[in-house]
Amino acid sequence: MVGNRSFFISLGTVLLVLLMASPIIAGTVTYLYSDSGDIPLYRAISNKTTVALSENPEGGVILAIDLNYGFMNESSRETLPALLKEAQKGKTVIVGLNTLRSLTVEAPTTLRLLGISVNFTTAGIVEVKPKNGFKFKAFGYDSDVYGVAMIKAPHEKVIINSSGIPVLVEIPVGKGKLVVLTINPSAYYLDTKNPAVVDFIVAVIEYYSKEGLPLTAVAAAVILSAGAAYATFSNNPHAEKFRRWIKWIPLAIGRFMIPPEKVLKNKTRESIYRYIEAKGYSTVVDVASTFSISRTNARWHLNVLKRAGLLDETTIQNTTIYHPPGRENRQKAVRAFLLENKIRREIYNLLIRGKSISDIARTLGLSKSTVHHHVSVLREYGVVGNEEG
Repeated sequence: MVGNRSFFISLGTVLLVLLMASPIIAGTVTYLYSDSGDIPLYRAISNKTTVALSENPEGGVILAIDLNYGFMNESSRETLPALLKEAQKGKTVIVGLNTLRSLTVEAPTTLRLLGISVNFTTAGIVEVKPKNGFKFKAFGYDSDVYGVAMIKAPHEKVIINSSGIPVLVEIPVGKGKLVVLTINPSAYYLDTKNPAVVDFIVAVIEYYSKEGLPLTAVAAAVILSAGAAYATFSNNPHAEKFRRWIKWIPLAIGRFMIPPEKVLKNKTRESIYRYIEAKGYSTVVDVASTFSISRTNARWHLNVLKRAGLLDETTIQNTTIYHPPGRENRQKAVRAFLLENKIRREIYNLLIRGKSISDIARTLGLSKSTVHHHVSVLREYGVVGNEEG
């Protein structure tokens, strides 16, 4: 009894801390810039709401309105694909037209894998009017001068539109979301100094910075997690019996309740299949992160797809990768997975140029044993032949 009382006291303490911290985490907003032209709009925005200026994607809400590819160096361009990764981790990333254009240059493959397509066009004067609780003064945006983006993505949600032109679009990405301003507010504001533009951006910031799980949802999640942890680690006989019983549920559902001909009728499972079909391979961890589901759920969907003959699996050391069936697809998947490791990829590039293990170690500043290990892995899975290196 004493142990149980201590457990629930600790649970209450953790719950209280999480509830107090959640608004702080949700409310951190960072404004990214690529050149001095981004600063005037930042100053106008920061006069109305709290926004931190930064060159790095950090904070719960990331505002990347006008990252212009032409003004970014090689190092700063790494910020662009990082934006999509931050969204996948659970953050809200707000981008404008120029940033979206830069993403199509620097991260086209990632956008395609996420199912996001963009067409840059003109549509005359776009009347940006407040809707869905957003408060700002309406203004006319000249898309013939500054451009507008037409965007399509799975499960997109148009928050504000103007006569068929989406102005504010929300796209779920992994555990977070990508929020797209399809106009170029920064350039328009620099030319017009229109305060309505600032109020529009502030309204978007405040809407997304105040988002978060309701306190009851946070409380329920914490309690359920704590209960699951107790059931997982407790030595209580009832908990042990529960563990033995519940581990068969995902397998039973996947094996007996989903006929092969219906496996793609589930939207999440179809999206997972299309994602792996486009990328060439994936893992349980990758699927869970990309589609914001648990690893157990990801493993279930993958196993259902495998039993239906739509996917196959290959174990590489301690990781199982899932890929389209067939020998050629397996080879491509194994190669892509192994070369995802940056060091191994550099070793491979030098190896196929005829460099010896000693040369590679010296060039990359690695020990010979490290290089030899990576070469052995590449040889083991047929990425390079024994005659190389």
